[in-house]
Amino acid sequence: MRIGIIGAGTMGGRYAARIAAGEFGSDLEVAGVADLDAARASAAAEPLGVEAYSTAEELLASGGPDAVYIATPDGAHLAPSLAAVEAGVPFLLEKPLATSLEDAEAIVAAVERAGVVAELNFSNRWNPPFVAAKQAIDRGDLGEFVTLFTRLNNSIGSPTERLGWAGSTTSGWFLLSHCLDLAYWLHGRRAVSVYASGTRGVLESRGVPTYDSIHAIVRYEDGTDGSYESVWVLPDGMPAPVEFTFRYVGTTGAATMDTHEQNIALASGSRLDYPGTLDWTPQRMADFVAAVRGEREPAVPIVEGLESTRILVALHRSLESEAVEVI
Repeated sequence: MRIGIIGAGTMGGRYAARIAAGEFGSDLEVAGVADLDAARASAAAEPLGVEAYSTAEELLASGGPDAVYIATPDGAHLAPSLAAVEAGVPFLLEKPLATSLEDAEAIVAAVERAGVVAELNFSNRWNPPFVAAKQAIDRGDLGEFVTLFTRLNNSIGSPTERLGWAGSTTSGWFLLSHCLDLAYWLHGRRAVSVYASGTRGVLESRGVPTYDSIHAIVRYEDGTDGSYESVWVLPDGMPAPVEFTFRYVGTTGAATMDTHEQNIALASGSRLDYPGTLDWTPQRMADFVAAVRGEREPAVPIVEGLESTRILVALHRSLESEAVEVI
């Protein structure tokens, strides 16, 4: 299967290289790379010996891709998604679904009309600690859901160095979208209101006009709630650039997931490191490929991204209004 890459930034470049290296299976190859920045497209495509394109439409019209992975910036998901639908090409879309409810609903409607296989890359649904928690919840080990506490934080290098478009998004869209989806996947409750507060200043002083941190309380339809934190100005000297903890509390038990330390810490001299051990991306891609081939139903259908987008739209209203916002 030939996979086209739309968006040659951090995620797109990483997926392209891993597909080409055979890390996702020997039966996959890169069909080409598209990016509005021609130099970035070429930089990702040339080492792999594939064509670079300046638009998603050019890549899709080339006849090369059997499916595409869309990894454009958070607010730029609508156009390439609709282009893939128009071309009848299955696609895996990086989270979040969209940064407006209008764009999100337009993508879902187009996919449903065309019947194209389309999935969201809420990849933490394959993350082993969360898979184990989901299994325990489904068995009834933890009882009924009571509340949750989660933080997904990044070092400052993420918005200042690795994401050239960080000023056009927030840690809410980029980080909390993972947490909100995991919560919905684990407890299945719809959100009805949200209150959020945030801080600014550190990133703005570095020319990145966005929030340094966001904290939110989400109320669910049955009166339960969840507490969410995203901070992406942690020091670059941290042993790992991502800090992710998640505690799910039930009436008869609790699950606590912490992927920050990767289950191992290595100290050497003055350096502390958490070597990466948790890698679930190959299985996530394998499930998408299986859906494209008709061997299984889509694991995360596009429509499942609407819930987190609904919450995040209201969350950002709350940041501005400084009040509880109804979802």
